[in-house]
Amino acid sequence: MGVIIRARDYLPEKQAGMLKPIIFCVSSNEMVEKSVSINKMLAEELIKVRRNRRTVQMERCFNQVILGLPDGAVIKDFDVLFNPDYQVDVLKIFVTVCKQKTFSVLWPGRLEDGKLFYAEDGFPDYKVYNIGDYDITCIV
Repeated sequence: MGVIIRARDYLPEKQAGMLKPIIFCVSSNEMVEKSVSINKMLAEELIKVRRNRRTVQMERCFNQVILGLPDGAVIKDFDVLFNPDYQVDVLKIFVTVCKQKTFSVLWPGRLEDGKLFYAEDGFPDYKVYNIGDYDITCIV
């Protein structure tokens, strides 16, 4: 299901209305500067939820943050989603929430062999996502 597109071949107008997240694995300084850091906003939503309910409420909290952003926003700094205590599928949350309001993501890891990596092997927050398992578009 997932697609990988080279940055030089990426045309935003072709992605409009697709209702799936665009994951940027490469970015320009301009894109980084224009993107929205959501760690603090997400933490503020999560703090309202009892600790033992945060995993269950993560998608709702993330959705609340995204609803407060302009359409087509590019997000960054969402590391709180990878907290091993929450045990959530971050890409699944992205796909679900993007169907309600479009956004793009600056991926904080790397892409290799059709897989997105977050953190380094051996760390508790290390994650590997097979792009083919998700309805996403990765820009490299």
